[in-house]
Amino acid sequence: MENDNQNSEIVGLILAAGYSSRMGAFKPLLQIGNMTAVERIAENMKRAGFHRIVGVTGHNRDLLRPILESNDISEAFNHQFAKGMFTSVQRGIEYALSQSPKRPEGFFLMLADSPLVPPEVLTKIAEKHRNEPDAFIVPTYHGKKGHPLFIPACYTDEILSYSGEGGLKAITNRHDDRMIRLEVNEEAVVMDMDTPEGYQEILDYFEKQEDYSLDCQLKGRRIFFIRHGEIRQHREKIFLGQADIPLSEIGREQACDAAEEMVRYGIDAKRIYTSDLSRAVETAESIRKRLSRDRLGKKEIDLVKETRLREISLGEWDGRYVSEIMKNYPEEYKKRGEDLLAYKFGNDCENFYDLQYRALKGFRSILKQEEKSADESRDIVIVSHWGVINVILCRLHHAELKDEVKKPVPNCGIILMDFT
Repeated sequence: MENDNQNSEIVGLILAAGYSSRMGAFKPLLQIGNMTAVERIAENMKRAGFHRIVGVTGHNRDLLRPILESNDISEAFNHQFAKGMFTSVQRGIEYALSQSPKRPEGFFLMLADSPLVPPEVLTKIAEKHRNEPDAFIVPTYHGKKGHPLFIPACYTDEILSYSGEGGLKAITNRHDDRMIRLEVNEEAVVMDMDTPEGYQEILDYFEKQEDYSLDCQLKGRRIFFIRHGEIRQHREKIFLGQADIPLSEIGREQACDAAEEMVRYGIDAKRIYTSDLSRAVETAESIRKRLSRDRLGKKEIDLVKETRLREISLGEWDGRYVSEIMKNYPEEYKKRGEDLLAYKFGNDCENFYDLQYRALKGFRSILKQEEKSADESRDIVIVSHWGVINVILCRLHHAELKDEVKKPVPNCGIILMDFT
C-alpha cells in the first residue's frame, strides 16, 4: 500500500448527484452487503490509504447527507446537477481546491454506480501516477475501460473553465496522448449498477455466488457458433455493425445448407440462441425448423433472442459506405486503422474490447440458462456475427484479441468447440 502521507494529496470524488432514473432506485444508497454503495466506495478508498473524500450531492441530498457525515465524507452540493455529470465533476474539484491550502496532486473520479473497485486498483493507479504525474489514468479489464478515472491536477483549470459540448470526454480527447490505459485484471472496474440487472450482477459478484470462470460451465458440452448468411448487397462496401439488413437470396440458401450440415452433427439441444438482428434471426430460424423436423414427436426447438449477441455498434458510421467515411472523416479513419481494437468514434459506439465484454456477458447468461434448465442437453447452438464469434472464441482459446479479431468466419460457417 502507498504511504498515507503521499495518498493524502489525492482526493476521491464520489459523484452521487444524479436521478438514478434507469435504475429506478437511488443508486448511492443501494445496499451491497452491510453497506450502502457510497459507504462501500469510501471504505475501499480508506483501506487504500485515501482519506480525503468528497461526496458530490444533488438529487436526494437530504437522504445522503447523514450517510456522508457518519463516514467522514465532505459534502459538495451541486445545485446544477440536473445539467449533467460534468457539472458534478466541476463542483467536486472546485470544492476540494477550496478546502485545502495545498493543491491536491490529483483526483479519483468515483461513480456511485461502480461501488466494488478494490483498494488494490486504487493503489496501482496511484503508483502509476507517481511515475506519470501529468497523465490521465483509467483502469481496464481485458482492454475494456472502467472506473475510476484518475485526473491529474494539471488539468483542473481547464476542466473548471470548460463550458463547451462533450464535458469531460471532450477534455480527455484533447489529451488522448496523455491517457494511460492500465490493465488491472479486476472485473469490478467495468461493472456498474445503472440498471436493475446490473445491480443484481454486482450483488452476485460481491457475494461470490456467480462463477466467473467458464471452465466448469463448459465441461461436457459442445458449443456451435454459426455466422449468419450473406446480407443483401450494396453498390459498394459499407461499415456493417448493428444496421439491421436482411439476408440476400444467397444468404437464405447458405442458411439452408448450414441447417443440413447441423443435422449431421446429431444435435442435442432444446434451444437455439441468436442475435436479434434480422440476418441472424433468419439464419437461426432456418436451422431451427430443420432440426425440429427430425425430433420424432418431441417438442420443437425454441428460438431465444439475445441482444448481447448483436454485432459491434459503430454509432454514426453504421451502415454507411466506407468510401464516404474515408472522405468525410479522414483523420478519424486513419486513427481507427492505427488502433483498431480500442478506437471509437463518438460515445454511442463500441470498440472491440467493449464488444468482447458485452458478448461474453451474453455468453455467460446463456450458459447460466442452460445450467438452470430442467431439460438437460449437451449442445448449445449460437447464431451470431463475425465480430461476436471471434471475441468469444478469443477467450475460449485463451488468445490475444489482436490475434483473433480479424480471423475470417465465412457466412453460415459452423465452428464447433467440443468440451466433452
